[in-house]
Amino acid sequence: MSETDDPYRAPQSNVTETSADQLGGSIENTLGGYAELDIGDVFSEAWEKTKGIKGYVIGGGILLYLGVLVVSLILGVLFGLGEQTIIGGLVGQLVVMMMIYPFMAGVFLLGLRQSVGIPVSFNQQFNQYGMVLPILVIALVQTVASLIGFMLLILPGIYVAIALGLAIPLKVEKQLGVVESLTTSVQLVNKKFFSVAALAFIAALVMVLSFITIIGWIWAMPWMLMVFAITYRQLAGVSITT
Repeated sequence: MSETDDPYRAPQSNVTETSADQLGGSIENTLGGYAELDIGDVFSEAWEKTKGIKGYVIGGGILLYLGVLVVSLILGVLFGLGEQTIIGGLVGQLVVMMMIYPFMAGVFLLGLRQSVGIPVSFNQQFNQYGMVLPILVIALVQTVASLIGFMLLILPGIYVAIALGLAIPLKVEKQLGVVESLTTSVQLVNKKFFSVAALAFIAALVMVLSFITIIGWIWAMPWMLMVFAITYRQLAGVSITT
C-alpha cells in the first residue's frame, strides 16, 4: 500500500512551512493567506522592543539631518541661493533623496534585526548606501505613483502609498529586483490590507501627537520603526543572516 493510501497517516496541513533559515512569517505563507498580523500584538511587541535602540535611531536621525542641511547649503551655493532654477531644484531633490532613503533602509534593517533578537549597532543604519541606485528608483516610483493616485482621488493615493510601502524593505532584505520588490509589496499588503492600513494610520497619528508634546517623539520614532519592522517580519519573514 502506498504512503498516500495509508488511512492512519496524519493529515497534512495546507500551510506553507517557513524555511529553517527564516524567522517570523514568509512570503509564501502570506500569499497563501496564512499570515498572522494582530494589531494589538504588533503595538505591544513594538513598544517592548524599543528598548536599546532609541539612542541609535535618534542619533542617526540627527546625523542625517545635519548632513542634509550641509549638503543643501552647498547645493544652494552651487546653484544660487536666491535663484531657484528647475535644474537646481531637481538636482537638490535627487541628492536629498539619495541621502534619506538609503538611511531609512538601514534604519529599517536595524529595526528588523531588533525584532528577531539579532544584535544591532549604530553603524548599521548607514550600511545601505551601496544600494542607493535601486533604492532611489523604487523611491521615485513610489513617489510618482502616490502623487498620481492623490491627483485622481485621495483614496487611490492612500492605497498606493500603503501598498508599495514594503518595496524598499524587500529590496534590501530579500535582494529582490526593483520590479519584483514593487509587485511583491503590493501582493503582500493586499493580503492584509486593512490590518496594515490600520497599523500605518494609528502609528502615524501617534507620531503626529508625539510632536505636540515636544519630547514624545523620542519614544514615538523608535516605536513606529518597530511597528513597521514587525509588520514586515510577519508578512515576509526575516533571514537569520540579515
